[in-house]
Amino acid sequence: MSLYCGIACRRKSFWSYRLLSTYVTKSRYLFELKEDDDACKKAQQTGAFYLFHSLAPLLQKSEHQYQAPQHSLLELERLLAKFGQDTQRIEDSVLIGCSEQHEAWFALDLGLNSSSSINASLQKPEMETELKGSFMELRKALFQLNTKDASLLSTAQALLHWHDGHQFCSRSGQPTKKNMAGSKRVCPSNKIIYYPQVKAWKRLSGEKLQKRWNWRWKDYSTLHPSTGPFLIAHS
Repeated sequence: MSLYCGIACRRKSFWSYRLLSTYVTKSRYLFELKEDDDACKKAQQTGAFYLFHSLAPLLQKSEHQYQAPQHSLLELERLLAKFGQDTQRIEDSVLIGCSEQHEAWFALDLGLNSSSSINASLQKPEMETELKGSFMELRKALFQLNTKDASLLSTAQALLHWHDGHQFCSRSGQPTKKNMAGSKRVCPSNKIIYYPQVKAWKRLSGEKLQKRWNWRWKDYSTLHPSTGPFLIAHS
């Protein structure tokens, strides 16, 4: 019995170590891509791209669920050339993750106009016909996506939205320039660096959630008779 328990513990330790090692390796690789523009540009050669149009991801219907198709750099260059677009538009893409084999994943919005891009947004119907898919609102298809695609597309949408709203410096008013991975934006005039904001949310237990509800109900109901109970659960 003790021998069996020892073998089981060693196996568990081995798989725990392997998962931790994979996570650390991926994190180091992503950090390198975020800090080194040349390494990130090289990773685009063998990476995969998820396409968006005005923050709506490209999805394809497969039976009772949706799938997010991936496109290689060569396929993306051919697509842009077909619609008369400069391949420089690919530089507007953002890094959203990587696989265990270090295949980098990027997201590119073809419907948003970047301050650094001279190309106009591409027409949505023509793009859908060419790509054999539909640009859908993520919230409508979120629960019909697998865990990986849902996580990646949510991250991509948030990051693309942040870049679209921070194209100019809040102090100088000059256009900001993003790095190759899209992990930051820099104002060329005063060298101010802008980073995407991350809001941390925590789960509340049933007891804490009830206390939060009761407190909010009393707080708001005493302000005005017509004010009802509101549940605001945040850290």
